[in-house]
Amino acid sequence: MDSKEQEFKPNIDDLEAKKDIKGLIKALKHEDHIVRKQAAVSLKKVGDKSAVEALIEALNYEKWEDKYTVLIAVRENAAEALGIIGDKRAIEPLIKALFEDTDEEVRWKAAAALGKIGDPLAVEPLIHALNDESWTVRRTVTISLGDLGDKRAFDFILKSMNDKDWHVRKYAAVALGKIGDERAIDPLVKGLNDEDGDVRWKSIIALGNIGTSAVEPLLKAFETDNWQTKSRVAEVLGKIGDKRAVSPLIQTLNNKNQNKYVRGRIIEALGKIGDERAVEPLIKALDDKYIYVRLKAENALDTIKTKGTGSWIVHYENGEISFDYPHSWEIIETTDEKKVIKGGVANNAINFSINRLEEAEDIKVKEFSGILKNVFLMQNSKIISEMEFKAKDMDAIILVGENPHKVSLTKIMIIAFKKKDLLFYLWFAGEHENFELFNEDIDFIVDSFHIQNS
Repeated sequence: MDSKEQEFKPNIDDLEAKKDIKGLIKALKHEDHIVRKQAAVSLKKVGDKSAVEALIEALNYEKWEDKYTVLIAVRENAAEALGIIGDKRAIEPLIKALFEDTDEEVRWKAAAALGKIGDPLAVEPLIHALNDESWTVRRTVTISLGDLGDKRAFDFILKSMNDKDWHVRKYAAVALGKIGDERAIDPLVKGLNDEDGDVRWKSIIALGNIGTSAVEPLLKAFETDNWQTKSRVAEVLGKIGDKRAVSPLIQTLNNKNQNKYVRGRIIEALGKIGDERAVEPLIKALDDKYIYVRLKAENALDTIKTKGTGSWIVHYENGEISFDYPHSWEIIETTDEKKVIKGGVANNAINFSINRLEEAEDIKVKEFSGILKNVFLMQNSKIISEMEFKAKDMDAIILVGENPHKVSLTKIMIIAFKKKDLLFYLWFAGEHENFELFNEDIDFIVDSFHIQNS
């Protein structure tokens, strides 16, 4: 390496900000391995096609690299970047990494990238990778095969429903639901008895995605004594909307000893199906001893009457704050003055809390944002975006971040509201896919939030 090359010590943040792809590519080949890693991360963020060849080169594994663990980060970020860019030139190198790289982190990120690129050429290699010794690789391979939706993978994903690791079984159920082949019904019904709750829940959802062909097995599963499974099956039956479910749902609703949450889900389902046979049982439910059930019944009757698909909205107010939230969210009031509310939605897919900051008179939301950023850094998290805005008569700021785990990323969204001497902040946390699924719910809660006390 000549003296000029040795002197080259790039400012990666500056190159990224300027979107200087040539400079980042040069840094990707730097003799300092830390610089290479930083360059790979920046190229992933920028996502420019002109970096594809350099990223492919950085992805290539050689045995001598085992001496330098930081080069694992170079290769895994290169794999992620290639998946984001989506150029088909990366398919073969990613397949090579999937089978030849010694690090499982690189292999599962190569599998994820192949799923994002979405080319059928990746199907057969991904099928073979279902035999990888690492469950993290098998899990991500299963996700990618589900995203590709190619029926060649069906039988192999079916076998993954028996994988020894629950993460793999969980996403095998998701993948089968996406492929939508009716042959998956019986294996998914077996998945309803899995020892892991996530596998059972994903199996129910997958059956719902298959649609009307799965109604009879779902009705059979509805006979369970497990109230959580029963309520989730009722929810899926409502989404399918098949009238064969009406009588069994009504029969269970009429059982006053049934868990109130099961009855609530049954009522929701009957409202969505919209069959007039449900009207009388729903009217009786208006006198239920639980307000939760009564509210569900009122909403379901409105839905049937209007032939719409609206959902019940619940209003919370404690004298200081108020907000509205969809009925599918469970909100619990606490005695902790700092954490006023805690709760979440749908199998804890997203956790939610409303927190109160004491003695906030002299703290601006921008300053509070700085405090939160320090907390993020201490937790090895990173900030993705930040935005200040005005909300009615309140100053507000929103922070979005990521907390990295070995297999996936937890997305964190914090929205702080300040009015005079009061500061409250809403905290949402969950996987990215769940944020996408419940995006409208989150927006509804945030948009309706108000600090009342002046």
